[in-house]
Amino acid sequence: MREHQSGRRNDEVARLADEIEQLRTALEAAQDEVSRLAEDRARLLRQLTVQARDLQAVTTLYDQAKQGAGGLPDADRMAAASEQEELRVALEEMQVLTEELEVANTSLHESNRVLDERVNERTRELGEKNAALASSELRFRSLVEGMPQLAFRASETGVWTWASPQWQAYTGQDDADSRGWGWLDALDPEDRDRASAAWTEAAATGRFQLEYRICGQADGTCRWFQTRAAPVRDADGTIVEWLGTSTDIHDLRELQESQRVLVAELQHRTRNLMGVVRSVADKTARSSGDLDDFRHRFRDRLEALSRVQGLLSRLTEHDRVTFDDLIETELSALRGDRDRVVLDGPAGVRLRSSTVQTLAMAIHELATNAVKYGALGQPRSSLTVGWTHEPVGEGGLPWLHIDWRERGVVMPASGAEPLGTGQGRELIEKALPYQLSARTTYVLGPDGVHCTISVPVSASTGGGAGGHG
Repeated sequence: MREHQSGRRNDEVARLADEIEQLRTALEAAQDEVSRLAEDRARLLRQLTVQARDLQAVTTLYDQAKQGAGGLPDADRMAAASEQEELRVALEEMQVLTEELEVANTSLHESNRVLDERVNERTRELGEKNAALASSELRFRSLVEGMPQLAFRASETGVWTWASPQWQAYTGQDDADSRGWGWLDALDPEDRDRASAAWTEAAATGRFQLEYRICGQADGTCRWFQTRAAPVRDADGTIVEWLGTSTDIHDLRELQESQRVLVAELQHRTRNLMGVVRSVADKTARSSGDLDDFRHRFRDRLEALSRVQGLLSRLTEHDRVTFDDLIETELSALRGDRDRVVLDGPAGVRLRSSTVQTLAMAIHELATNAVKYGALGQPRSSLTVGWTHEPVGEGGLPWLHIDWRERGVVMPASGAEPLGTGQGRELIEKALPYQLSARTTYVLGPDGVHCTISVPVSASTGGGAGGHG
């Protein structure tokens, strides 16, 4: 719209300039006519002067002849009369010409006055239009130069006629470099043909929108930009110019890609979680004595799963759950006496995402049994959970070695079936090796459970080697 108004103002300025030129031409023509009349008047004045001089000579001779000879000859009298008649006619012509000249001069003065007024008025209007156009152009440039986008102007075919300072600062191209199709040189080579072809379509559709990569001069990195251009049309609706901007959407595209990955990961985890819940429900049902027992066991295991999902949901794409976070979260949820628990191991050992859920359920089973039957349920017993990180272990992979040791537990009488060792022990001795390639042991010692778990972990750690007490 602004460009359209600017076009109308340019047309008005051009019209005023043409009208002033026409007025100046008319004024020059009037001045030429007055000059011609003045030349005719001067010519007649010269003729009249000569004839008046001749008439004066003839009159003098005539008077002398009358006084000295009693009269002039007929021939001389006739010549004098003829010259007097010619002088009279010349005087009459001179009088007519003088009157015409006075009328022309009066008309010329009036025309000059009118023309001067019109020229002054048109000059004033032209000055106002030029001032308004200059002010509008200044506001336009101030607006464009204050935008974060890269702005440009192009002809109806997409040939660039101007690029904003932002474009020049980002790409390193000066105004001359970007004109024509030179701006394509700042695009990623893979996107240039698409960009050029899009302008061909824009001429037919009246709309230009495309995403392509523009390379910066600082480090040559090409970032994604969304480019849009709006057509400027004349009174007949014909496209005369395009005004466009390029907006940096590189970070947005990366976020969208991250979101796509996260959604896919969420769907994958949801399917896995549903399978885990189904498996937990089946195994809990088989090991429960009645419905009430099933309800309590199943609820505890679902809560453990919920805590794991809470840990996973707080992570970004490149983060991992650490083992110290996992063990702290699980033990904090139990009702046992934490004063009798010792945690000893380095902080920041990062677990693989595929490891977290199964390992967390194994820790939950150990902790639950400890609360019900073992070190966290008997007043004179204790629990020590220690772990070490082996940066390069079996297969060249980093490994986490966990040692779960209960002490002071009063075990069942010899020959009695140990309590709480069914599903948890099956998970540790069978599921962990199968699912996580872990190495495990589970021993019911004379004073409590001693369990070891060694499992591959992520290649890097997120913290120092400080321990937990």
